[in-house]
Amino acid sequence: MKTKHTKCILRIALSLTLAFVVCGESYGIENIHFSIGPRATYSRPQDADEAQAYVGIQARFILASALSLEASFDYRSNNFFNFTTIKTYPIQLSALVYFLPGAILNPFLIGGTGWYYTQVDGPFGFNNTYSRLSLHAGAGLELKLTEVVSIDGCYRYIWLESVASKDVSSRDRSFQDSGAMVTVGLNFLF
Repeated sequence: MKTKHTKCILRIALSLTLAFVVCGESYGIENIHFSIGPRATYSRPQDADEAQAYVGIQARFILASALSLEASFDYRSNNFFNFTTIKTYPIQLSALVYFLPGAILNPFLIGGTGWYYTQVDGPFGFNNTYSRLSLHAGAGLELKLTEVVSIDGCYRYIWLESVASKDVSSRDRSFQDSGAMVTVGLNFLF
């Protein structure tokens, strides 16, 4: 199931990226105001059995040389205590503040909010969905490879409300879903 979601998200990300590259080439790139591209995400919530890698897409709107807004979409699935699976579809909105505008290697701070659509599958047929809000903050580096392509790496810590489930003895159980997230993105600049 996870592979099917991952392949679908990767296809959408690559299709959107290709469409923007083709459209961007026909209009020229004198003034860069936008970037879009696929990204790889590595995430480990505090109570998860293990960290896992996922794919997603990110788009940035450049407001000033030192300030951008980012919208991103990812998919992740984690197992908690080997009996509960939590699938999460995070949509994040972030502000990026760059330290060295125009530099080839540009460090930045990132912070923002997110909306997390979450599906929980637990023991004895337990199934529930949640919508949760979060905050995140972190730092990263962006490396401009050409006039139209950059790569970036980012670490962010996510503060996210806990998810409730039922354990084998039918008592309420809470899973801490806050944790670290590392992303590596390929950006096509327009």
